[in-house]
Amino acid sequence: MFEYVFIVGLGAAIGSVIRYIATILLNRLFANHLIPVSTIIINVTGSFILGWLTNNLSNSHFAFILMSSIIGGYTTFSTYMNETVQLYRSNKIHALSYYLSTVILGILAATLGFYF
Repeated sequence: MFEYVFIVGLGAAIGSVIRYIATILLNRLFANHLIPVSTIIINVTGSFILGWLTNNLSNSHFAFILMSSIIGGYTTFSTYMNETVQLYRSNKIHALSYYLSTVILGILAATLGFYF
């Protein structure tokens, strides 16, 4: 049991580090956008990867650990919600477009990943 907890924690740490590096790089590329493009890209790519893993890996402990730890650490629902609230406070249209584009693109990406 402890070894699984350790492996999941390690995977989540790896996913979080990947997200941190990706956020820094993406923020440099998309510094002057009205919505947080880096979070959209991270969550959409994570949705695609999770869709692909769901369809292509068996229901093993390894698949569950990979999906719940690394991908769970990489994607960031709480940041997405916080950024939506912050945008809403300053510009309701930007907040709505950010919220809806992330949801729609995430669903499309997960679907594409599942069938890819």
